[in-house]
Amino acid sequence: MTKKKDFKAYLPYVLAIALFLIATYMYFPSLLEGKRIQQHDILTFKGMSKEIVDYREKTGEEPLWTNSMFGGMPAYLISTKYKGNLINGINDFLQIGPAQGGYLLLLLIGSFILLLALGVNPWLSIAGAFAIAFSSYNFVIMAAGHNSKVVTIGYLAPLLGSIILTFRGKRILGTALTGLFMSLQILAGHPQITYYTLIIVIFFGLSQLIFALREKQVRDFFISVGMLVVIVGIAVLSNFSRLATTMEYDDYSMRSKSELTTLDNDDSEGLSIPYATRWSYGIDETMTLMIPGFKGGANNVELDRDSNTYEALARLDRNFAGQFIQHVNLYWGKQPGTMGPVYVGAIVVFLFVLGMFIVHNRYRWWILAVTVLAVMLSWGKNFMGLTEFFMEYIPGYSKFRTVTMILVIPQITMPLLGILALKKALFEEIDRQKLLHALKWSAGITGGLALLFLLFPSLAGNFSSGYDMRLAQMYSNDNPQIRQFLVQNLVPALEADREAMLRTDAFRSLVFIVLAAGLIYLYRIKGMKINQYLLIAGFGLLFLVDMWPVNKRFLNEDYFKPESELKQAFTPSTADQFILQQPGVNKRVLNLSVSTFQDASTSYFHHSIGGYHGAKMRRYQDLIETRLDAEISMLFDSLRAAQSQSDVAAALKQANVLNMLNTRYIIANPRSQPIINPFAAGNAWFVHDYRVASDADEEVQLLSEIDIRDELTIDRRYAAHVEGKTFVPDTSASIALIDYTPKKLTYRYNAGSEQLAVFSEIYYEKGWQITVDEKDAEHFRVNYTLRGMVLPEGEHQIVFEFRPKSYYMGEKVSLAGSILLILAVLGGIGYEVYTRRKRTIKG
Repeated sequence: MTKKKDFKAYLPYVLAIALFLIATYMYFPSLLEGKRIQQHDILTFKGMSKEIVDYREKTGEEPLWTNSMFGGMPAYLISTKYKGNLINGINDFLQIGPAQGGYLLLLLIGSFILLLALGVNPWLSIAGAFAIAFSSYNFVIMAAGHNSKVVTIGYLAPLLGSIILTFRGKRILGTALTGLFMSLQILAGHPQITYYTLIIVIFFGLSQLIFALREKQVRDFFISVGMLVVIVGIAVLSNFSRLATTMEYDDYSMRSKSELTTLDNDDSEGLSIPYATRWSYGIDETMTLMIPGFKGGANNVELDRDSNTYEALARLDRNFAGQFIQHVNLYWGKQPGTMGPVYVGAIVVFLFVLGMFIVHNRYRWWILAVTVLAVMLSWGKNFMGLTEFFMEYIPGYSKFRTVTMILVIPQITMPLLGILALKKALFEEIDRQKLLHALKWSAGITGGLALLFLLFPSLAGNFSSGYDMRLAQMYSNDNPQIRQFLVQNLVPALEADREAMLRTDAFRSLVFIVLAAGLIYLYRIKGMKINQYLLIAGFGLLFLVDMWPVNKRFLNEDYFKPESELKQAFTPSTADQFILQQPGVNKRVLNLSVSTFQDASTSYFHHSIGGYHGAKMRRYQDLIETRLDAEISMLFDSLRAAQSQSDVAAALKQANVLNMLNTRYIIANPRSQPIINPFAAGNAWFVHDYRVASDADEEVQLLSEIDIRDELTIDRRYAAHVEGKTFVPDTSASIALIDYTPKKLTYRYNAGSEQLAVFSEIYYEKGWQITVDEKDAEHFRVNYTLRGMVLPEGEHQIVFEFRPKSYYMGEKVSLAGSILLILAVLGGIGYEVYTRRKRTIKG
């Protein structure tokens, strides 16, 4: 009899895992066929991390630095393994299986844990997990390849659930699990999502404090807080190496303030407001939470042949129309573009509103407050008063870009309150009249809005986008007649299709709201006899039927390709092959055939002048904005207008900064041989003169005035290294890079007198150790971004080796912290098992 009871107790948990597995691989059947998703950001990651991965596989060590992008930068925010943290093994286990399958399973299981922690029935928690995990944003970012982001979101729910568990009387278990999931979330490596998690926790904590004061349980509250602070501290220690290196680099990344006054900088630390708020949700765009196609859905939406757009274009060319409708820009909101909206579900929005009427105050008000704040912050530049306040006064907020990302908060909190409302409405004591009143209002508000936009779609706007006219011009091929046809036919057709999408989605949202409200009404108001398990299954099915088709718009089988096809993404071009066959090491490449500073494909094969990363070095970003953009633009125009090789040579000679960065090859056409730059300064060279700059503005200005082969410019803070010295030109002197790895560069030089050397490597003072003939030596910053040294006469060997203390000491701290954390987790679980057995024996 006991075994049967035990089996029944564990049945929902076993069934939950089974259902989550079935749902995951029904959504991603291609994973079972061995196919993998072709993600833009993953391809970008492969490009930027190739040198790092190759070095790791060859040596078993972490390079910690790479020269593959932006002339060189720390590898911390690209690809670094922190082996000291033993929690890595747990992280790998929790994401078992092919990437997207593992991510969706993590989201489902994490959501299940959160709901269980709130005391929700296990069966209802299964249905609720589908509502939380299937939020459209999770699938949009999986399609984009934002893997660290989706994993960090995956740990948000169980982390929040563990904290809630701590305050619900399970202090030891809740505290232990909080430490585990906190460590895992930090390990996932997306600080912005962790920052938003902290915002949720702060609102929850304030609510708990208010109730503790009311109920005279302040002592218990602070005991719980104290235990959480200690365990979070241990979780931080387990990730100390990652955090120490990232925080150290943060002061030198573009998240920090530039010293240049010539740039459009505000006075605050962090990103500029225009840059941080470029992706801002329109205020009316918030309706996508309930109606997915409210603003057209996404940039690339495939229309069918019954669409207005196809019919309009078919009158011009059916083949063209068939190709065009496969990737139509139906989005017409205020963002520069989007791969998909944040849709939490029509049913979830209805239940969220219902929760405002019937859920206990302990959860209702903090969830409402943090949800509303997140929505308003997502408006960014469209609600500047609040945005500017947070950017200026809230610590850490200005470090992050893409403010729309804060909508990860509503995608957790709205279904959370919604499931609590469903729990209350279906299974708890509640006055029937109160419930009927709440049902009428919540269904009336949400259903009424859906009906309003169904009947009067023009309330959403005029359905036009500034991109429409550019699209017409783009496909007109400079033919005035075709352009006129497209303007007269394509633009109105796009507007008609957007209106149709809004009507369709408003109707489907109305249907789901009516069905959800109807089920509750029939069961609790009319007293219809429905098996509880079937009722919960019905809601679970409704959640999936609501969310599944919408998510398939943004991540479907078309995204999956055979692995053999994915490997072809990095096939070397004719230009690549030519460069790879040339002798020499650390030769830099400027690729003009791609968007230089928005593309990392060049980095897969070469050391690139450009690249793509949201946290490139601050000084390199300054160089891009003040010099490189102009030089690249000048070079591009000169190459197009060049009549002879001498014209090309003249343009290359003027590119002072590109030359000092040792830009040896320029790819203008990947299908032909690259341009070889004879004016590239080399890996290192001697100069005989210098100019001391009084500030950063002057130092950058001098870069366009000096002859970089004979002079350098140096900040006055480093002037003591050279002042009073005379450097006599020595035509017989030589210096060369004789051995290269990402973390270690070895040079040999010979000079008859003391010399001033410039190295075409990016200066970063944290971690580079320099020796001359195995004796410690000093280097300093020159030419705003490069390394310089005063070298003694004679023949010597110079070694630059990257050994940052923040990493190597941090790894030891991480090892100790992760051991402590594992012991705490095992202790917490052991204590819970012991107390349960004790209660069972007593019972």
